[in-house]
Amino acid sequence: MSETNFLQCNESILAYRLVELPNSRTENCCLLLHGAGVAGELTYGPMLEHLNHWRWLLIPDLTGMGESYHSSKLESPVSIESLTDELDELLEHLSWHEFDIIGYSLGGLVGLNLNSKRFKKRSERHRMVLMEPASLDRECVNTLAEVRQRYKLASKTIRETGDVELGVAHFMDGVSPNRRKHPVAEATTQSRLAHRPIGFSYALDAVTNWVERIVKDPNMRFDLVDHAEEVLLFSGALSHSLLLDHYDLIVNGRDGWKHISMAGCDHSLPFQKPRQIAKHINKWLEE
Repeated sequence: MSETNFLQCNESILAYRLVELPNSRTENCCLLLHGAGVAGELTYGPMLEHLNHWRWLLIPDLTGMGESYHSSKLESPVSIESLTDELDELLEHLSWHEFDIIGYSLGGLVGLNLNSKRFKKRSERHRMVLMEPASLDRECVNTLAEVRQRYKLASKTIRETGDVELGVAHFMDGVSPNRRKHPVAEATTQSRLAHRPIGFSYALDAVTNWVERIVKDPNMRFDLVDHAEEVLLFSGALSHSLLLDHYDLIVNGRDGWKHISMAGCDHSLPFQKPRQIAKHINKWLEE
């Protein structure tokens, strides 16, 4: 992985890495966005050697995670909009305008929001790879809001009791209820998410707060999906059946969308099968 760079944004110090793949098939660029609580390098490092399409990969750490901090150096709340605006500032700093996006979980929602924002502002559309993006895991927004209450319990447990292990367990039970609870895998997940637990809790709240907004205005989510024209959507085959059903429903109504469900995987799919996911991405980009 290349060296870490830092950009002073409005209220944050954003860490990012710019990685060159010398044997790429094109000169194109891609922005890679991680999920809640786990930095970009840890999320995508195992996948990079298997990607062969893009020349340049931009891997930032979202504020509150990895090496990105609020300017005060104190853990503080974030929102989907604040995370999106900071990425927009980073992209302007680097003069990036034509690029694809890979987004996992929280990063998938932020990526969708970034794409929608840039479409409205600049008429830009970005080809996207989404791995179980936050907020698309249920068709019914009221059901989605009920699911998010489990994440609210996780974040509250972490901040109010300091019991990070229990908070992470609440999160995993919500996001991957059908996972195979192998002791080593459980311990690895706990270790990943315990690096900056308060930042992780605020990231969970950012998605929960956004979901509460779309309950009042479902068109917010429709806009994100409609503004994304070319999307490769990944799910874990062990994920909830309502998530899989909603993905199929989205894809069946849109010519530019494709859904691949990864056998044996749950919500942790980029950590479980990075090489296989990269191969699917390479193939899709060549179609």
